[in-house]
Amino acid sequence: MPVEIDAPQREPILEAHPLSQDLFSEFGTVIENPAPSLVPSQTCEAPPNAVQANQGSALKYLDVTHMRDLYASGTPSKKAAKAVMNMFVCAPRVLLPSDTPQVEGLFPVNILERHPYTTQTFIPLGLSRAEAKQSRYLVIVAPSFPPSPKDECFPVPSITTNGDPLPGRGLPDLMRIKAFIANGSQAVTYGAGTWHAPMVAIGKYPIAFVVVQFANGVGIEDCQEVEIGRGRIDQLQVAVPASDQNRGLWRL
Repeated sequence: MPVEIDAPQREPILEAHPLSQDLFSEFGTVIENPAPSLVPSQTCEAPPNAVQANQGSALKYLDVTHMRDLYASGTPSKKAAKAVMNMFVCAPRVLLPSDTPQVEGLFPVNILERHPYTTQTFIPLGLSRAEAKQSRYLVIVAPSFPPSPKDECFPVPSITTNGDPLPGRGLPDLMRIKAFIANGSQAVTYGAGTWHAPMVAIGKYPIAFVVVQFANGVGIEDCQEVEIGRGRIDQLQVAVPASDQNRGLWRL
């Protein structure tokens, strides 16, 4: 059962920005080709963090994201996890109408979830950067508050890895929630314990995602949820920019 939390006392409309690693870094990793115009060959100069592969016909970018399995740090169930790879076929969400021509519609944020013991990577299939007018997706994330009595039901790891602190047990800080709009040439990794919305496909067509994470089959250890301000008039909503508004930002 999700924990119910109050809607934030803030402007209810949240602007979605184009997804980039610089803006997203505190929440995880954006995976995309850093040099899409570069055609791999034996004579091309490999960009930083890349090496030539496949007899010079490919560029191999190293460590584009880091998978983390924190189940061994101690879960209440003591049940080990395994790496899992699932596919989610996500239908386009119905958006609420907007009076602003630059906004395609409004998406209400009702649920946030997190996976405290694992990273989670979403890889869209069959979409290119140029198809942003047909299908895009929202990435909605929030940092955590310090622990409180209301989140005592949520088990979380008590360790850090490579010196990096984990978000901890706290509920999402909705005053600092952020939204990003991603195109089909971008995959995203949510850091372990990062609060995020379930996948939100936007546009004309469904998007299929391959999702890679660790899991042990224990619900409260694999996924934790909060429900935001049920029935509130000033519901938190994300303004989804019209696809034409993003063309210049994505350099199509």
